Amino acid sequence: MARLSLNQRVQWLPLAVTALCTTALALLLFSGVQLAARLQSASSALQLASALSSQPQLLRSELTLIQRGLETQTYVGDSLRSLAAGRASSNHAYTRLATAMHDAGLATRSDTAALYTQARTNWQPLDSGLAGLEKSRSGELYADSAGGSALTASGTALKRTVDELLASQSRNTSALAGELGDLAALLRAAVVHDGQSLRALLLGGAGLASLLLAMMLYFALRAGKAARAAGEAQRQIGNILGTVREGLFLIARDGRIGGAHSDSLVALLRAPAPAGQTFEELLRPLVDEKTLLAASKFLGLLWKDKVNEELIESVNPLNQIEVNFHKTLGAAAEQRYLSFSFRRARAASGATDFVLGVVADVTDRVLLQRELEQLRANNDSHSALLMQLLQAEPLQLQSFLNNVEVGVRRSNALLRSPGIGSAELQHKQQGVFREMHLLKGEAASLGMDSFVERTHAIEELLASLREKSALAGDDFVPVVVKLDELLGHKQLIAAMQERVDQAKSAAASADDIPPEHHGDTAVISTRTQPAAATATAAAAERPAGLEQTLQRLAREVSAPGGRQVRLACEGLDRIPADYAAVVRDICIQMVRNAIAHGIEEREQRAAAGKPPTGAIRVRFAEASPQEYSLLIEDDGQGLDPARIRDRALERGLLDVEQAAALNQSGAYRMIFQPGFSTASEVTEHAGRGVGLDIVNTTVRECGGRIGISTQPGKYTRFKMLLPRHDASAPSHSSAA
Repeated sequence: MARLSLNQRVQWLPLAVTALCTTALALLLFSGVQLAARLQSASSALQLASALSSQPQLLRSELTLIQRGLETQTYVGDSLRSLAAGRASSNHAYTRLATAMHDAGLATRSDTAALYTQARTNWQPLDSGLAGLEKSRSGELYADSAGGSALTASGTALKRTVDELLASQSRNTSALAGELGDLAALLRAAVVHDGQSLRALLLGGAGLASLLLAMMLYFALRAGKAARAAGEAQRQIGNILGTVREGLFLIARDGRIGGAHSDSLVALLRAPAPAGQTFEELLRPLVDEKTLLAASKFLGLLWKDKVNEELIESVNPLNQIEVNFHKTLGAAAEQRYLSFSFRRARAASGATDFVLGVVADVTDRVLLQRELEQLRANNDSHSALLMQLLQAEPLQLQSFLNNVEVGVRRSNALLRSPGIGSAELQHKQQGVFREMHLLKGEAASLGMDSFVERTHAIEELLASLREKSALAGDDFVPVVVKLDELLGHKQLIAAMQERVDQAKSAAASADDIPPEHHGDTAVISTRTQPAAATATAAAAERPAGLEQTLQRLAREVSAPGGRQVRLACEGLDRIPADYAAVVRDICIQMVRNAIAHGIEEREQRAAAGKPPTGAIRVRFAEASPQEYSLLIEDDGQGLDPARIRDRALERGLLDVEQAAALNQSGAYRMIFQPGFSTASEVTEHAGRGVGLDIVNTTVRECGGRIGISTQPGKYTRFKMLLPRHDASAPSHSSAA
């Protein structure tokens, strides 16, 4: 610690000495500039005073010439003009003399100020007389006659004025010349004094500059030694940073990455120049906004001295993240797993100067761990699948497996259909999306989680294709692979179902074997049951109705979000056979949509004054002799046109002008657009923008219509009118 303090003092000493010498030199130069300006002004004042000291005698000489010229009747015009010019020049010189004395700081000295004032006082009578002389010049001065030239009245007046001026100002002129001479002598002494002072300042500045130069040379030698030592230390640090496999870097208080970092950081983050970037800029291409926000808050905690960094390390959001690095165009992205850790780097004072970040590639460890988990999961998967098979109603399960095969074959046929343009590829993507969304909804209603996971994975791939600006045929290769896996899983389930059925048949055959006697012990067949029990078993083997399917779906969808939902169904037992599949698909999508988008969480419902359990009603009825009606409503948050408009803008489905012109009816129609969703995040049951698109397509293909009634914060009601295929058939439904 003492060595560190000494080094700090040694490092600050050259700066302190240099700053002190530079300040002193600057002050000397500033004083010298001011003194030079004063010297210049004093010199100007001296020149003016010297010139003015001789001016009174010159003016007197001109007056004498004018007097004698008038007496001898000679030309006096040049003398009069010289006299006027001398007067004007003297007045201007007095003004300049006052300014120069003020600039030189001599106007405040009593001796110079008194002489200047007295000289200016003595000049005033002479100046006034000369001014009067100029005014008396009017008309001709001489008149010619037979006896010769004689003064005119004007000439006589001018002669009288000149005589009076010479007589009255003779003594004043001598005094004025003496005062100006004395003033010039004082100014000369001031110039000599300022010159000596300026010379002394220049010598002092030269000496100080020499001293500064000598000190700079001395400190330069010391700096050279320190630079060589620092270079050696830098070389050693460079060897360390170039050798370690982890990415080491420092984060300053402003969030920027320091200039020193390990070479591995560039390779690990695929960042060619991380130095100078903020940590958020470095991390943004690797993680989503939610993780980025959490990482920023976590780093903010590290800058607080009272926070225990060992304790908060457990909530590090970057402890293990999955990143995808895009390679060349058309190549698959490289998936890696990175682990970040952070430690505070403290200064000698104990304050946190930097945060040390360490990033390591843990892909091999994660993949190995996943392989181990997959081995464990495979051991349990068959048991889980068997439980799903036993819980599912056999006929519904068989129908679902048939639908899976049909949906996969439709999707493959759609992908193999002609068309490689952007519009055709988007149509293929949307078509496969609808098929997978239908299968996922049906799988969720049956509790077939394995199918829900696989169809959701396909939706993830299709969603990534939806975001691409330009699609190519090769982009659908991963989708085709997943479709084959889904079909293979269906075949596995079908095989397992067949084995379960065989096991049930074998058990039933064993129940029909008559009692066997083994000595005194009789083996009684368990087939012998009361009539009521037989009826109950038979009822359990019949296919479950649509209402039971929707009830199970409501439980599956509401459970992850902690919502409570009460589903009420009416008239579902009166659905015609030709509409059974259509209504089933519509109800599955609409019930999922109502729970995922409509029913609020318990806290929100309580704040809105609603009961904690949300209500959903499904009713099938006869609307008219020509149409059936299917009504699905919930008491959730309703549809907000403004929110729909904003989400459409965010997803690029509308531009600003279209959004401004969108009315309420247009906003409600927008929810049926492919890819549109008001969900803030994607889950297994929401966020894809496919469910209502499927409903709209299904209803339109049947020749039906959809109506929407909603009130924000209160309810949402969808009413679908489906045409009757046999209008003359009697109605068995309840009133709408």
